Amino acid sequence: MFIEVMIVALLAGMSPGPDFFLVMKNSLGYGRKVGIASALGIAAALAVHASYTILGLAIIIRSFHYIFIIIQILGAIYLAYLGVCTLLSTFKCIKLELDTVAQSTNHKSCLEGFVNGFVCNILNPKAIIFFLSIFSQFMAPGTLRWVEWVYGIEVVLVIGAWFVLLSRLISSNVIFSFYQKCRIWLESFFGVILICYAVRICKTAFGDR
Repeated sequence: MFIEVMIVALLAGMSPGPDFFLVMKNSLGYGRKVGIASALGIAAALAVHASYTILGLAIIIRSFHYIFIIIQILGAIYLAYLGVCTLLSTFKCIKLELDTVAQSTNHKSCLEGFVNGFVCNILNPKAIIFFLSIFSQFMAPGTLRWVEWVYGIEVVLVIGAWFVLLSRLISSNVIFSFYQKCRIWLESFFGVILICYAVRICKTAFGDR
């Protein structure tokens, strides 16, 4: 069962979503350290999701649907905020030479990257649905509590490791050099993607599928 949990968690983490694009954006725009900090923030949020699922608080979210809708709306607002800020930053973006890239990546601290990742995931409906509908399926009535916690830790470690790896790959010299040449277009793309996710989440929250 542990292998099944690992595979499901890895597939869930690798599927493109707000977390995926946030890690890409922060890794390319602000450097590897900020990207990894964002990945760690996502992992911390996943630990929260796993904890309330194991402790049974997920039942409350299922029973009171409006709580989930509020979370969806807050998540959409945050993604829209990140998307708009990204688009606005493109108007101030100046094409830099590679020897000055280090100076251009100091506009966001690792703490800010961590907070970005944490808030993005904690309000991400995709993460909540994963734990409510998929992760909870591994917790049968007879499953020991310590085994459930091991499952939760496994999910956090697997998905967290994936995003750390993604950050390292994305911020490699080759990809980073390409990013610097197409910075304005890529930043605009990330901003639009984040806003599209915000709109999509709002449509889901209000039942417009």
